[in-house]
Amino acid sequence: MEPKNYRGLPPGIPNCLKKRRLLNEPELSPALCRQYGEEFFSLGWWEDALEFFRKGGDSEGLEKIKAHALETGDAYLLGRLGKEPDPEVWRALGDRALALEKFHFARRAYELAGDPDKTALAAGLIAGLGAESPEA
Repeated sequence: MEPKNYRGLPPGIPNCLKKRRLLNEPELSPALCRQYGEEFFSLGWWEDALEFFRKGGDSEGLEKIKAHALETGDAYLLGRLGKEPDPEVWRALGDRALALEKFHFARRAYELAGDPDKTALAAGLIAGLGAESPEA
């Protein structure tokens, strides 16, 4: 019996095995890559969208991923884009991550921006979180 909240994959979305086959296909069309990338993006499946946009060489799709990473302070996703953004992009992402209290992402972004002061600030915030003791 399936759990009540299980909805399965939306129609037209490949399962993990089909997705792997598609991404390993040497001649997959850029149009199909874009289609899958857009479908995954609309579902909030950023990594899957990134893989298809990258496979199809879809610079517009990759820019959408970059914009999402900057908006959400996701240093990991920005780093997965494959090309190294300039320090100002990393600094902007670090500021956003800090505002969202994503301190580990902020620290990583500031490290990649080459900003030791803000890296130390984020590291201090992380250390402070670990130093909190539960109230008795």
